[in-house]
Order: sequence, then C-alpha cells, then structure tokens
Amino acid sequence: MAQVCHNAKAKRFFFVVSKSLIFLAFVVFFFVIAFASVVYLHLNRNSISDVLSEYNSEEDDIFWAKEILNGGYILHFRHAERDKWIDVQMYDALESDVHENGADDSRYAENDYFSEAVCLNDRGKIQAKAIGEHLTNINLPIGSVVSSVSCRARQTAVLAFGGYDSLHRILVHKGPYNETKKQRVASLVDFYNDLPVSKGSNTVISAHNGVVHCDMFENYCDNPSLEEGGFYVISRKPDGLYLEHEFHNYNRFNKVFYDR
Repeated sequence: MAQVCHNAKAKRFFFVVSKSLIFLAFVVFFFVIAFASVVYLHLNRNSISDVLSEYNSEEDDIFWAKEILNGGYILHFRHAERDKWIDVQMYDALESDVHENGADDSRYAENDYFSEAVCLNDRGKIQAKAIGEHLTNINLPIGSVVSSVSCRARQTAVLAFGGYDSLHRILVHKGPYNETKKQRVASLVDFYNDLPVSKGSNTVISAHNGVVHCDMFENYCDNPSLEEGGFYVISRKPDGLYLEHEFHNYNRFNKVFYDR
C-alpha cells in the first residue's frame, strides 16, 4: 500500500514537473521568437521605413505636383548638375564677394579661370534645359524668378526658367560665410517672407541644397535634402513659412504628368 502511494505521488510530481517544463519551454520559445522579431525589425528598419515612405511619398507627390499648378507657392530649386570640386565654398566666395558677381562686367565665373568649379557641367546644362522643356509642357505657372549669385544657380535659372529677375547673396549656401545658424535662419525667413508671390503663379528660387533649414518653418520637417534639380514647395501663412513638400529629385515631380 505504501509503495502504491509512493508511486502515485511520484507520478503526480512527474506530471506537475512535466507541465512546468512544457510551460517554461513555451515561454522561452515565445521570448526567443519575440526577440528575433525585434532584432529583425531593427536590422531592417531602414528598408521597412523606405517602403512605407515610398508609398506615402508617391501619394504626396501626386497631390503637390497638381496643387502647385494653381500657383501661390515658393518653389525652391536646387541647381542642376555640376562637377564636385574640393573646397567649392572658396570658389563660390570668389564669385559672390571678391568679384562681386561680375560687377565690372568681366568676372562672372563662367568667364573666369575657376568656371569648372562653380558652374554647371555639360550634363547639368542639358538637365536644366530638359527641366525647362518639361515645365513648359506641364504649363507650370511661374511668376518671379530669383537666384543665388552663384554661376550654377544663375545658369539653371536661365536654362530652366527663362532667366531671373534678381540675384541675392543670401541664397548662396552657408559654406562660404562666417555666420551663426540663428543669424542665417533669421535672414532667410525675412527674405522668403518678402518675396513677391502671386495667387495664380509660383515664385521660383534657383539656389542650393544647403540653404533651407528646418528652423525656418513653423511645421515639422525632418532633415530636408535635395538632389541636383529637386525642389521644395514652401507656403506662406499668417503665422509663418511652411515646408509643404519635398520633390527630392525633379523626376519625382515630372512623372506625375505622364501616364501610360
């Protein structure tokens, strides 16, 4: 009888231990799967983010490409392609400050020894002309055109937008100048707020990638950056400037208008 009781207790003990081990194994398995999932998501976060962003961006591209056909916005273009030179800031300072952007009618960079450092290359000239032809075909309403004093920005304005109304040192990127971010942002906000913007047309800025800064805007923006030929859509509201959309490269805008 004692032996039977002992065996029954042993079986119950074995049963309880077995259930506990199975439960523990399940818990360990669950945490391993969860941990592996977290690691996978972390390692692939950029790819996942890119897919989601691409979907959202395409929808936004379509909306804003059609919206700016109504006019009333500031379109900040980065110039077309140039060759990358070391210390380009120094060459830009020659044109914008030392030579006063050809004030003596002889020292525009395109006519000077450092033209290859600051002007469009052959591909950039073709790119700017092609942008201009597409904009004409799309019938984008363009009013005033203002440009950085830099050669590549001026050339882009002439080839893509048919010329420019005025040139401004404030539209040169931050590289050549000794200034604080606060000073630069304040000057840019004042400049953008003073630009003429007509209800039925867009004001175009031909400038650089390193001009626009998030601190200029009242809404959230996350590290804006353009390829050569890309542009920002900026609006003016009673409480300030808003960065509405980024066409990272020109084709992001252009392809909206061509179906097949």
